[in-house]
Amino acid sequence: MTDLSGRVALVTGGSSGIGLATVRKLRSLGAHVVSGDLTPFPEALDAVTGVVADLSTADGCAALVARVRDEHGRLDAIVNNVGIAPTRNGFETITDDDWLLVWNVNVMSAVRITRAGIAMLRQSGNGSIVMTCSSTARVVDPYFVDYAATKAGLLAITRGLAEELGAHGIRVNAVSPGSIRTPLWDKPGGFAEQLASRLGTDVETAIERYVRDERRITLGRPGVAEDVANTIAFLVSDESSYITGADLPVNGGSVKHI
Repeated sequence: MTDLSGRVALVTGGSSGIGLATVRKLRSLGAHVVSGDLTPFPEALDAVTGVVADLSTADGCAALVARVRDEHGRLDAIVNNVGIAPTRNGFETITDDDWLLVWNVNVMSAVRITRAGIAMLRQSGNGSIVMTCSSTARVVDPYFVDYAATKAGLLAITRGLAEELGAHGIRVNAVSPGSIRTPLWDKPGGFAEQLASRLGTDVETAIERYVRDERRITLGRPGVAEDVANTIAFLVSDESSYITGADLPVNGGSVKHI
């Protein structure tokens, strides 16, 4: 893949899961990376700066972009990856505050980070923005309806920004992961345990049934974070120089429609 030496990338939600895998991948290709998240960056990597910031707030987003500007004076890529996906127990139980929190983290962080970073991306002359969306934007799970709505919103933003920023040499694309087994799955009380409880079986059997019967994943397994990170790195790199406004599915074949 294209050497990213000398380029600067900002990754939100970079302390775990897909975000952490993306930081590692971009760094392995030579990029300098600034990672922003609510929790500290978990490891020491050369040319990676971890910034603790509450990206559900305007101040947190502004501080993260300011750190990039102060430390590097340039920005070549933004990966808007941070997101939360609380499991819901029915539409009527989702309060206004619940909706606003998911919207602020999943959508407004991307809006604020991108808006503040566009000027530096223009100066790059070869900028790339990648939105981490989700297959649930198209195949909505009733347990994650507010999350799905935010990801559909990000797809709309992706398409609109691609049209606006193309003339400035900035490409804007999305990746839509399907079922990706990240630490959020396996933590105590996480998705895997919730699934096992719902299906009345052990965790591994529950995941097998979920893959086979509920999601009907063609490749027969959930994905891993690196599957998504590799796709994000492709969209950041020059190898995707004629791709913009696209949404690349990383779902193992779980979305069957055209």
